[in-house]
Amino acid sequence: MPSFEIETKGRFRRKIRNLPEAQRREVAPALDAMRNAFGLPHRHTGLGIRRLRRNFFECRAGRDLRLIFEVLPRTLLFHDAGNHDDVQRFIKDL
Repeated sequence: MPSFEIETKGRFRRKIRNLPEAQRREVAPALDAMRNAFGLPHRHTGLGIRRLRRNFFECRAGRDLRLIFEVLPRTLLFHDAGNHDDVQRFIKDL
């Protein structure tokens, strides 16, 4: 059964710190769910996982917040967080 380590980039942590409290509270459960569900499609329900490009994906943490991560061997590396427009800007810079 896949279980991944979670790592975060400084940019991701800064973005999360600047979110309203209600959105910040949704991040930890989303990261925990990703740790245990990624790679097991039947457990993806509700996470809104979507491939962006190459090994980069997004998942949802609440209604409007998306978390961008890269899949590495045994690790999910979270790069950025934001709304749909933020995700589009991130993809453009890849």
